[in-house]
Amino acid sequence: MNAEHDAGVAAPQLERKQETRPEFESRLNLRARLRDWDPGIGVAAYLLCLVSFSASAWVATRVFDRLPHVEDDVAFLFQAKTIASGHLLATPPSQPVFFQIPFVIIRDGHWFGKYPPGYPAVLALGVLTGRPWLLNPLIGALTVWLIFAAGRRLFDAPTGLLASALLVASPFFLLQSGSFMSHTTTLFWTTLFLLLFESTRRTRALWRAALAGAVIGMLFISRPLTAVGIGIPFVVWALLDLGFNWRRLREYGLMALTFLPFALGMLQYNRITTGHGTKFAYQLWWPYDKIGFGPDVGIGGHTFAAGKLDTRIDVDQLGHYLYGWPGHLSLVPLYFGFFLAIVGLLWRGGSYLAARRDDRQSAPRLAPEVWDLLLTGMIVSLIVVHIAYWTPGLMYGPRYYFEAIGAMVLLSSRGILGFASLLAVLVRRAVPRLPLARVWTSAALLIVVAGLTLWNFNNFAPARFREFTNWYNINANGLRVVEAAGISNAVVFVHEEQWTDYAPFFSQNTPALNTDIVYAIDQGDANSQLMAEYPGRRYYRYANGQLTPLPGP
Repeated sequence: MNAEHDAGVAAPQLERKQETRPEFESRLNLRARLRDWDPGIGVAAYLLCLVSFSASAWVATRVFDRLPHVEDDVAFLFQAKTIASGHLLATPPSQPVFFQIPFVIIRDGHWFGKYPPGYPAVLALGVLTGRPWLLNPLIGALTVWLIFAAGRRLFDAPTGLLASALLVASPFFLLQSGSFMSHTTTLFWTTLFLLLFESTRRTRALWRAALAGAVIGMLFISRPLTAVGIGIPFVVWALLDLGFNWRRLREYGLMALTFLPFALGMLQYNRITTGHGTKFAYQLWWPYDKIGFGPDVGIGGHTFAAGKLDTRIDVDQLGHYLYGWPGHLSLVPLYFGFFLAIVGLLWRGGSYLAARRDDRQSAPRLAPEVWDLLLTGMIVSLIVVHIAYWTPGLMYGPRYYFEAIGAMVLLSSRGILGFASLLAVLVRRAVPRLPLARVWTSAALLIVVAGLTLWNFNNFAPARFREFTNWYNINANGLRVVEAAGISNAVVFVHEEQWTDYAPFFSQNTPALNTDIVYAIDQGDANSQLMAEYPGRRYYRYANGQLTPLPGP
């Protein structure tokens, strides 16, 4: 009986011994995460997401009047409506002179915006719900959560929470998330890729590798140069990883394979729109709108010196827009986070490399400073690749750097909390008997950050919100006049002196030009030609805030 009892005990023990190491480590990691999880921090993160959505929706409504405000926005929305209708490209109108708008092109029987299709495909989801202006606020809120998750995964929960709070308080983030620009969505793809890359490397799960490749693919078919800038540090990382463990070729190879269809799809899209796989539709509108240096790039040519000048302009603007703090204080936590990363790597670099040599099968836990270095690489790489682009791209902030703002807030959070730790060491040496020195120094530093943030929302942010209200003189006033008139089944001819007069009306059309009210550019006597294509409708002219009935043809 004792032997049977011993055998009964031994069997489960044998089964536990046969449990694979990854499964055992996974269970331990899950238990550790559950044990370390603080519900209060989780609730705070959810509240930050809610604040982000509410604030961005307020900006979309009060600042941008729920309308596209620049040429890019108008083209994005047109492409999104085309995709929402089930087509990649639209059929051009028979009389395009009535529907001309910047960055929307007619070529070879196709009507399309000049931008890659990635972001418009996402914006099409907003079009299908009838609330396209809400898409970026929603994606911005999801990105706040991803930033929190990234900070918690790479460092700890307080770092993630502070980083997400810094993001929500950023005027740069709120303006982009309230607009129709593509950057909020591409920031989402960038942050999701960071999380998937980390989890793929840690777990070696193939489905995560495949998803990571698809996510960077979505970034590529949305903003190709941005994808290159963001991707370079990860490619370097992967090559170094393969040097230590060639078996990781399986995961990194799968990432590349799932990225490949997106790259090939972009080539095919270019062939359809421009006739050449490597020629983007940007050049159909402006032949000089391309990447590189030379007399045929940009207005009057582009040089490396001009690119460096644009970089100085953008970095200067980043110092204001990142957190809206006075002077260039917004960059101080970022610089200090990078400084601490270098010091930390120099301090423990030897032990880190030894761990890499000793463990070639599984992924050792990386020092936080290694992730700091990767985040820095994302920022620097994105800045450097845009030296080759001919314009600084200032719109609601230095927007070409926006996809690195996730890395910026994480590194800033590391800098703030790292500085608090350093102060705590100094305080403990000066006042050895002071209890909870780290708590006091952290609280004091967070109070300073809160004070600077209040300064932002009392000074910098309101000034920027006022500046971009009615930007380009675009607003919904004319649409409200039409709505108040209660008309239906009509064609409204809009008096246009410049494209911005027609832009808010054009954004109400569908590419099929079959809405209850179709808005066209007033062409005077030639209006009768378009009226003939819409028999049985009523006709009006909108000019100077007045809606006037017109006789039929």
